[in-house]
Amino acid sequence: MTPPNMRLVMASFCLLLACCDDDGDAVPQGPLPQGSAGGPAHGSGSVPNAEPTYWSDMAPLFAEHCVRCHADGGIAPFRLDDYSQAKSFAMPIERVTRERIMPPWSVKSDGSCGEFKDSEALSDAEIELVARWVKGGAPEGEKRTVARPAAGPSLSDALEYMTPDFQPQIQGGELAENDEYRCFALDAPSDPTFITGYEVVPGTPEIVHHVAVLLVDPNAKTELDDAPERTNGEQMRALDDESPDRDGWSCYGMAGEGLTIVASPVVWAPGQGVVTYPNDSGVALRPEYKIVVQVHYNLADEKNRGKRDSTALRLQTAKQVENIGIFALQDEFLDTLFDDNGPATLPAGSASALYQWTASGEEIGMEGLSEAKLYGVMPHMHQLGHKYTMTVRQPGDDERCAAQVDNWDFHWQRMYFYEQPWTIGPGTEISVTCDFDTSSVNQPVKPGWGTRNEMCLATLYFTVPASISH
Repeated sequence: MTPPNMRLVMASFCLLLACCDDDGDAVPQGPLPQGSAGGPAHGSGSVPNAEPTYWSDMAPLFAEHCVRCHADGGIAPFRLDDYSQAKSFAMPIERVTRERIMPPWSVKSDGSCGEFKDSEALSDAEIELVARWVKGGAPEGEKRTVARPAAGPSLSDALEYMTPDFQPQIQGGELAENDEYRCFALDAPSDPTFITGYEVVPGTPEIVHHVAVLLVDPNAKTELDDAPERTNGEQMRALDDESPDRDGWSCYGMAGEGLTIVASPVVWAPGQGVVTYPNDSGVALRPEYKIVVQVHYNLADEKNRGKRDSTALRLQTAKQVENIGIFALQDEFLDTLFDDNGPATLPAGSASALYQWTASGEEIGMEGLSEAKLYGVMPHMHQLGHKYTMTVRQPGDDERCAAQVDNWDFHWQRMYFYEQPWTIGPGTEISVTCDFDTSSVNQPVKPGWGTRNEMCLATLYFTVPASISH
C-alpha cells in the first residue's frame, strides 16, 4: 500500500470484509437461531449437548460465516456447503477457527479492546462446537434444509460504472506470484457530488480478490522524486503506455507508482455487500477527478486462468451531507525514511521485533478542529507483521485499547467500524505498536511501500460536521 502524505484527507476508507456469496447444495432459507454471542448456536432441531453433526450444527454455522466464500464459484479453494468437502478439511477447519484465522475478522472482538460493529468473529462457544464435531469424527447426521441469512440490499439508484472486459495475466515475482493488480481510470460525473456509499459486484467473483477505488486529481503533482514537476495526469498516461495493448496499468501501490490520491472512498473484498458511510457522511467527488479502480485478480487456481472479468461499481451519491468523511494515514515508521540520520530499521532474525509510535490529534492533522469522531480503524503491516495494537489516551486519562490484532494476515485487511465513535481532539494521543517476525530475513528491514519493506500504518476514519470542515 502506498499512502499519500501523512495528513488528513477528505475521504471515507470503508472496508468491510466477510466472505463471498454463492449458491451451494444446502439451500438456506430464513434466519438462523442465535447463540449468546450473536452467532448461530445450533441448527434447527439440534439437541443441546448432543454430539454435533454436519447438518444439525456445522452447516448452519458455515452458512452464516463461511459459505459466502466457501461455495461453488466462491474465492475459497473448497466448499463448506458440501458435506464431503467439509469433512475432508475438518482438521484444518478446527485449527484455523481455534486460532481465529477464519473467518477473516482480525481484530479482537470480545469487548476487551474496542466494540466493533458487524463482527464476523466466532464466539468461544462456536469454536468449541467446531472442535467437538471434528473430535467426534466429523459425522454427517441427518440431511436437512439449512437456513441462509437473507440477502443484503442492493443499490438500485446509484451511479454505475463498469471496468473494461479484461483478461488478467499472472505477473509473477514476490508481489504477484499468481496475481495481477490492474488499475483502470474512469471519469467522474459532470456535477460535484458526495459519495455516501457503494456496492461492488465482480463479473467473475472467483478471480477478483479485492477492489479499491482511489480518487486522483490529474492536475496535482506526483510523489516521484526523479520527476517532481510531473502531474498525476502525465504519470497515468506514462503508466498506461507501458502496456498499450492492454487496458489500464500495473499498480501494486494504490493507484500506481508515484500517483498522489485525494481520497480512497471504496475498498471491497469478497462477501461485502452495500456499504453506507456512517454518521450521514460523504466523500467529495469533483468533476475534474479521475476515479481509479484497482482490481486485484488472483489466478492461483489453474481452472480460473484465461477467464475474463468486468466488475460493476455502484456509487451512492448525495448533493449535500451533514458530515464530511475524513481519513488519516499515520505511519511514523515510514516517516523515518525522511530523517536526516536515515530510516529506522527492524533487526533481522527476531521472532518479535517491535516498533511503536505515538501521535496527537494535532500531529495527525487536526489543525483548526476542536474534535472529530473516530468511526473506524484499518491496521496495516506487510508480510512480516505478526501482531498489532492501537490505544487511545485522552488528556489526563489512562490509555484505552482501541484495536488489537493477534494473528496478522497480510491477505485479509479491512476497515473495522466501532459501535460508538471515539471523540478525538488535538490533544488526544493515539499509539500504535507493531510486532514483526523477522526471523526469516538476514538483513535489517527498512520501512517502505514494497512488500519486502515494512509499514506500521493506522488508517483512521473520522467524520466532522460539514459546516466546520473547511
